[in-house]
Amino acid sequence: MRKFYFYLIGMLLTFAACSEETEITPPSKGEEEVKEIVSALEENDEISDFVEVLKTVNVADLEEDELTVFAVRNSSAAMSRSAALDSTSVKRHIAKGRYGKVDLTDGKVLESISGESLYVTRTGEDIYINGVVIEGEAIQAGNSYVYVVPEVMEQQSEPVNVYVTTINVYAINQGNSSESPLKDVTVVVNKVGKDSLGIYTKGDSLGVWKTDEQGQVVIKHTENQIVFNVYKADYSDKYDNYLLAGVDNAGKFMYVDLNADGMHTKEDKVDFELPYYVGYEDDVKSSTKTVYMTTDIAEPEVPEELPDADSVRVAWKDVLTDYMRYNVEAESKLVQGYANFDYSQVGSLSDSLWSKAYNLVNKGNQFVDMLSNSTEEQYFELKQNILMDLSLVYTQLYGYYGQMVDRGSVIPEDQLIEQMESLSMYVNGNRRYALSVMLAKVHLLRQDWQGAAYSCEEVIASGVYRLEPQLDHTMVSSSESKEVIYGDFYADGKYIHPLLYKEVLIMAAYANFKMGTINKALQLVNELLASYGYAPVSIGEVEGTLQEFVAKLYGTGQSYPYARILSMKFGVNGFETPKNWFLPVPESALLSCPNLQQNPGY
Repeated sequence: MRKFYFYLIGMLLTFAACSEETEITPPSKGEEEVKEIVSALEENDEISDFVEVLKTVNVADLEEDELTVFAVRNSSAAMSRSAALDSTSVKRHIAKGRYGKVDLTDGKVLESISGESLYVTRTGEDIYINGVVIEGEAIQAGNSYVYVVPEVMEQQSEPVNVYVTTINVYAINQGNSSESPLKDVTVVVNKVGKDSLGIYTKGDSLGVWKTDEQGQVVIKHTENQIVFNVYKADYSDKYDNYLLAGVDNAGKFMYVDLNADGMHTKEDKVDFELPYYVGYEDDVKSSTKTVYMTTDIAEPEVPEELPDADSVRVAWKDVLTDYMRYNVEAESKLVQGYANFDYSQVGSLSDSLWSKAYNLVNKGNQFVDMLSNSTEEQYFELKQNILMDLSLVYTQLYGYYGQMVDRGSVIPEDQLIEQMESLSMYVNGNRRYALSVMLAKVHLLRQDWQGAAYSCEEVIASGVYRLEPQLDHTMVSSSESKEVIYGDFYADGKYIHPLLYKEVLIMAAYANFKMGTINKALQLVNELLASYGYAPVSIGEVEGTLQEFVAKLYGTGQSYPYARILSMKFGVNGFETPKNWFLPVPESALLSCPNLQQNPGY
């Protein structure tokens, strides 16, 4: 009997095990279809990143076996306006039902497998899903269709408008009343941004186009406001700094009345790169913009007599102060995340900073050229001072971009160093020591530790300056402080002093540390600490302490390059090392100066 019971129990256990094995849930229709899609796309390198994420998506509850997939192309996945390529966004890219292009009619609304609405917009033969254009034809995959799209689609609550902007570019010349289409003009299009004063500026890039045989580009975009610039070697859209508006029957140039006063005066001149603005309102979805370019070059104006030196000095100080104010604002964003800045916005900030800096450089060069027409001592001294101010701007640009441009050509670091060393023979006092600080910064950025230490020692050995941690240097002028080496730019109720003595000690300490003169480095670091009432540190704490002291430079416009110098990371969202140790060079600059190179990672 006992054997019978054991036999019966064994049979029951075997039956239970078999029952468990037969209760495996079969895959849903959706799972089977997604596997078919993955299999069909596995060898498609163009969308491999998308396919890898698709493999991880949970579609166990999906019963549809006909789908339409919008697969994101690898090269552009990172260019999404804000959405990331992950399992959530991939579900948004899968619509229930199979749709050929003929089925994707304007105004149609699809449903994604995540329950979101996908809005279809058509302009001519182009089809957009949530504002993202479909590229190419459908790929058959199982019972489904797959389309390639250039970027990750964002979630939308309503249909996305698509605007069509046609840009025509014509070549014109003085003395000839005809205009001809201009081929191969580079058109750089950006979103519209605003600076701190509410003035329209270039935002993130939307792309680059080239005009065809008819001098035309057609740009389709979902932004209701865009700006663009045009570039072609040996051509300009300005003549004598007036923006061209065409040519009349007599072959005379016509100009844009920028200040809308009904007159053509010098007030309409622009000595900087001015983007063209296109905006859409109400139900308007298309527009045409015409741009004129010429190879003609205006003869430079030669003033009959030089203006009063004081008036030039005041005018220069005004434009220099405006730049310094903007530079400090840019620093506060890059280093501290001011105004909710994060590094997804770095392209727009860099475009604005580059434009501000080189507008100032161009203005300074104009003053220098004008002052070079005189041998009078007052004009010579003023010219040297302007050149010194420009040296600081170039030093800052080198810190931001690792590259500098002057009059259309890239300046090697050695040339900048030679210019500053030559200039130091013509200036005295604080300005001479300011040049030494600038030289130290350039040496430090190019890892010439000995050169940096030598330039710093010139300032330290002078005995002219001292640390004053008790002072808020934004509230005192240089005459009230022994720590200010160069500054006195007054804006928004505060002083901006770009060069302070504490930066000299930071640079000197790090240069000595890298050279291996550790005791000297430690002495300088502990001098900084003692001035703030902090306890001394040991040799192993030198680098960390210097990184902390970079925060003491906030408000000078000088702190951003220390991320690269000290191999550190700022606590701002999106900051990546080593990519963000440099700013991206604007697209317009790369086009206008072929020797410039884009910085790594951009």
